[in-house]
Amino acid sequence: MDKATLKVANAIVRIVGVFETCGSLSAVTSKFEQAQYLRENIQVPKTLDYFKNYWYPEFRDLYFIRKEKSSATILSKGYDRKLEMVLRTDQKTDVRTLISISVDRAEVFLFEHNLHFFSIDLSIESNELAGFSDLTFASRNFHTKVLDVSGECDWVNWIEKEVLCSISISGDGSTKGPKVDDYSGSKFKVFSIIDLAESVAPEVRAELLYDLGCGAQIGSAGGDKLFSPSQQYFEELMQNKISVFNNYDILPLFDSFTVLGHSLLDSDKKSAKTMTWSQSYFRVFLHNLFIKFNLFRYNSEMINDSVKVRDTFESFLNTYNISHISYNFLPNLIYQKHRLSLDIDGELHKFQDRINRISQSISEQRQNRANLLIGFIGFVTSLSSISPALDILKTVQKYLGWGSVLFYSLVVIVLICIAVPVLMYLFPYKAKRYKKMFRSKYE
Repeated sequence: MDKATLKVANAIVRIVGVFETCGSLSAVTSKFEQAQYLRENIQVPKTLDYFKNYWYPEFRDLYFIRKEKSSATILSKGYDRKLEMVLRTDQKTDVRTLISISVDRAEVFLFEHNLHFFSIDLSIESNELAGFSDLTFASRNFHTKVLDVSGECDWVNWIEKEVLCSISISGDGSTKGPKVDDYSGSKFKVFSIIDLAESVAPEVRAELLYDLGCGAQIGSAGGDKLFSPSQQYFEELMQNKISVFNNYDILPLFDSFTVLGHSLLDSDKKSAKTMTWSQSYFRVFLHNLFIKFNLFRYNSEMINDSVKVRDTFESFLNTYNISHISYNFLPNLIYQKHRLSLDIDGELHKFQDRINRISQSISEQRQNRANLLIGFIGFVTSLSSISPALDILKTVQKYLGWGSVLFYSLVVIVLICIAVPVLMYLFPYKAKRYKKMFRSKYE
């Protein structure tokens, strides 16, 4: 069997990325609405009733009914853009291999904490599995070259301009980029549902899952190519595979979520079967990414203001870190397996240990500063009167022969010089933040 030429009946290929904004959520929403994005607003009673009986309230309110302040604001925009992507370039001849793709639709998911997500639906004219493999391989990389009527640019820059209303998500290496560039990496996440025209044997399906999920050339798994996986590595990745029904398997990995099977989707994109994957299960996938990227963000911000980040993070976990999301078993299984592939719980545990250590250190420092302050207050209150101090100052002024304005101005300056380091010691985190603001202003 030539795996590369297997026919694909239907597919959902979607890349997902993260971006940050500042300012109010309403301002960001307005910016996308001005760019012809339409807000999702589900008001059909039958649909609302379905969501009520399918999802736990916490998850349902976040991504479907959206009653709470913490809920995602979801907007979408249809596209009909044709692009060419550079799949590879021959190093000897400099000849490029191009693939033609279509950008069909974009969605943005906006959250109150200013860390947001976008997704882009892509398609190709080819109905061979190798074509979809090329599509996911090329479209996941930030710096894949794309060509359209306006010229050539990096894929990430095309997305910034055409999809994200000129919001930057990457730096060019020579200048300081946006904060999100520090932890977003250089690859988009890939969500793909590949519906083959005919069924294949389970062992073949597992090998194809590896190839598609890892961005490997079709035929790598189960072959003897240079980059074919070892049996040990292959089996390790397959531990996260979800196999519930005979007609498909799911492989959640760190950078991808791949479903491969037969009779998964309908040609009608709004059918219940297709919407289950493109909307319901996709938002399960998205929620785990939301948790993971926020962990990246809080880890990177911890060094700047650990007290503030600790309090904000605890509030974030109380709102978004949900243990179960559905009354049905399969969404919960997908949710837990994908969390496992992202190592969310392991990172949460380490991050909370870090917070506990910081909290303990802060508590000890506060106690030491409190003791110092109590000693200082005791010293001040032990003075029977301030008048002897004033008499001493007057004697010194008379001895020096200085005028009152000059002498007492100097006294005030000396007191300020003493007070500033004392306040910096008593409030080190505030002092650190103000010093950073001062440096950034004058650099």
